[in-house]
Amino acid sequence: MVKKAEVVSLPEKADHHDHSYHQLVFGLQGATEFDVAGAAQPVSLGQGCVLPCSTDHAFWGMGDNQIIVINLPIQAEDPSLQKRIDLLFKQSKFINCSSELQILISALSREMQQSPNDPFLQSACSHTIVCALQRHLEQQTPYPARFYGRINMSLIDSYIDLHIDRKILVSELAGLVFLSCSQFFDRFREQTGKTPQQYVLNRRFDAALKALTETREPLAQIASRFGFANQSALTRAFSQHLNISPARYRKQFSLASENTPKTP
Repeated sequence: MVKKAEVVSLPEKADHHDHSYHQLVFGLQGATEFDVAGAAQPVSLGQGCVLPCSTDHAFWGMGDNQIIVINLPIQAEDPSLQKRIDLLFKQSKFINCSSELQILISALSREMQQSPNDPFLQSACSHTIVCALQRHLEQQTPYPARFYGRINMSLIDSYIDLHIDRKILVSELAGLVFLSCSQFFDRFREQTGKTPQQYVLNRRFDAALKALTETREPLAQIASRFGFANQSALTRAFSQHLNISPARYRKQFSLASENTPKTP
């Protein structure tokens, strides 16, 4: 049985096929490439492709990679969904996603990864992406928008928070605002006073600090949840930032809270 939506990794060895249903593919992490009707293009973060049924296509990955695959029927039971499908799959095409669409797809893909065998969730996520993609394509200019002003930090923060449990590449953040890595690095440092790597680390640290003071989670669990390699890496970060260990900081915070006079 074909899943309605799933997150997968592509092997480095090229393969090709077609299928009796429509398919949407979006890059999530790392590098992949698709060849559709003799036109090969990358499908990495911020990029995707529309594959109508019976469209032969080749595909391969490079190193660690992840894509989200949405499979849609030629004939849908819902007439309103059928109309959207007919409009979307008139022909094969490659897509450049807006920053908002990228974040939505990333968020939904994480939900599916946590419940990979939930068909209701797969269906809900795939329909949401179809609706959002159609609106995006209707509003899309002939060339992807490029922003030469200030970086939209709310988008950057949202993406970091969404993927804070894993390594985040500068290329991923640059792709959110349609800049090359070098352009993004220079503009980011000028705007924030930090390198992207420093900024991500500080955001990890702040999130871990909040978890330490507001929860009783084990240190190893906090380290894993916020993208530190292990508990030792979390301890090193605390030592560099506050010159204190996480355990000692938590103990001091707890004592301070207990000694704070209660308001009548």
